[in-house]
Order: sequence, then structure tokens, then C-alpha cells
Amino acid sequence: MTAIAPEAVVVTRWRCPFCRRSRSHKKAAAEHIARCWLNPAARSCKTCANLSPGYDACGCEPGCNWGSPAGGVPDSYHAGADISDGEIKTGCLLWQLRPGVNP
Repeated sequence: MTAIAPEAVVVTRWRCPFCRRSRSHKKAAAEHIARCWLNPAARSCKTCANLSPGYDACGCEPGCNWGSPAGGVPDSYHAGADISDGEIKTGCLLWQLRPGVNP
């Protein structure tokens, strides 16, 4: 009996230039790009100058929360938008491009 070798398969994926997520269909990737939180054109909290990032309870590094049963302090928005529900918003009228973000 002869051994059968596996075959190589080339796959095309479509990737978002902002967050690097990929999709198998070009249309799905284009739809994602239009709403991607890291795309400045989507005007989301992640690219806004008004967002004050949250921090962890112990202050040592993101994700630690050592010694805090309640966890870290959530992100806040100091221009009047309500993000108390913890949801990232897009299309915000109060949005301003954060310094250091490429438009």
C-alpha cells in the first residue's frame, strides 16, 4: 500500500486594514470595514478624542484587576455622550479624531 500525501490548498481571505480581521467573502469584509470601530470614517468611540479609556483596579497593566472584586473602571466619554451601557458607538455627532489616529 502506498502512502497518500496531503494536498496544499490556497485560500483567498479579505482583511480589514484597520483591525486586521479577515473574512472569506469580499462583500462581508467591505461591510465590516464600513462599521469597524478602528475605522475613523465610522466615527466610533475607539477613534474619538473625547474617549477616556478605563483602567484596571490595581493600575499595573490592562486586564490585571488584582484584588478588585468589582473589576476595572470602564471607559468614559467626557463630551456628553452616554456610553454607560459599555457599548461602543458609531456615527457619533460628538466625535472628534483622536491625535495619532490615521484618517
